[in-house]
Amino acid sequence: MNNYKYIGWGLAGLLIIIGIIVFSNRSSDSRLSNQPLNNQASDSPQTEADVNRMEFAGFNPKFRFSAEISEDLAVEYVPEIESLNLYEKDGDGDLRERSRIFIRYFEASQFLTLTTVDILQRNETEIHGHAAVEYEIRKKPGVANFPSQPSWRNEQHKLTDIRFSQNSPTTFYVFAHNPEYSENEFENFLDSLAFHNDQAGLKQPIDRANERVTKKPFGLYVEPGNSPVSPEKFTGFHNAVDYEILPGEENTDVAVYAICGGSLRQKRSTSGYGGLIIQDCEIEGQNVTILYGHVRLSSVTKNPGNYILPGEQIAVLGNGFSTETDDERKHLHLGIRKGVSTDIAGYVSTQSELNNWLDFRTYQPN
Repeated sequence: MNNYKYIGWGLAGLLIIIGIIVFSNRSSDSRLSNQPLNNQASDSPQTEADVNRMEFAGFNPKFRFSAEISEDLAVEYVPEIESLNLYEKDGDGDLRERSRIFIRYFEASQFLTLTTVDILQRNETEIHGHAAVEYEIRKKPGVANFPSQPSWRNEQHKLTDIRFSQNSPTTFYVFAHNPEYSENEFENFLDSLAFHNDQAGLKQPIDRANERVTKKPFGLYVEPGNSPVSPEKFTGFHNAVDYEILPGEENTDVAVYAICGGSLRQKRSTSGYGGLIIQDCEIEGQNVTILYGHVRLSSVTKNPGNYILPGEQIAVLGNGFSTETDDERKHLHLGIRKGVSTDIAGYVSTQSELNNWLDFRTYQPN
């Protein structure tokens, strides 16, 4: 009889373990996430604001912005219509019916509105330097309900359209507001937006970045025999920022992070750099080409065409005086060329040519 009792206890314990596993798997559904971006480089400890900041491009690269998410909200990606649903975490029923903010996008050259809605109010404004329009709309009588969207989207409600870039065409984001959700909370959400092409969206390329620019800042003229590094094999004006390693990092992996949101164009080994990553971004209205030089290519997990989030780790520094750095010291060379360019030079011959490049330190990134 005692043996049956022990078997019963064992089965009960097994059922509890299975239940925990099933619950954990459901909780990790890739369509549901409220995880903040916390892998970015910084010069100071994380603040509470960092902890609650969500990178929406992690759901779909079309959503090139981050924002603060209140603790009672979570995010559902709606693949059927490539949309985002911010819903109340605690509650019963379908997630769409718990929706508080619903986000869509469209590609166009100017602000557009659906022919299926009546515009009750329209107000042109600006949000963080981006052109925007505030609307109050109502679906026209007889029009079918919008598919894969919360029911309140079929009723009278407010929304804000924001233009991502002055480029034409560009992406426009539609932030729709459930009338039952606090107006103040919705405004706080909009105020917290940081678009990937804004200064506020830029990130440091390496931890403790400001401590590392000690040898070759942007614009420094160098030549063999007159350089802060030895031996020096280059001559010209340095069109980038060099971030040096700190004491004790000679034989440890030093992470490199994306400074902006944009697609990886190329990763390759090339003369003068060893490992080189080339990324396409947009910074304050202009297209730019980002060069991350002297990295270990085997540490790069992204492939050409992949979108990289601002602050996302993309590589580690190559070993000093090896093929990974083309026999250079261990450091990060960060160059920003204006335009979509094939120019990967680390130096220019004349000071006027520096105008084709940007000094990243002038942007005071986060």
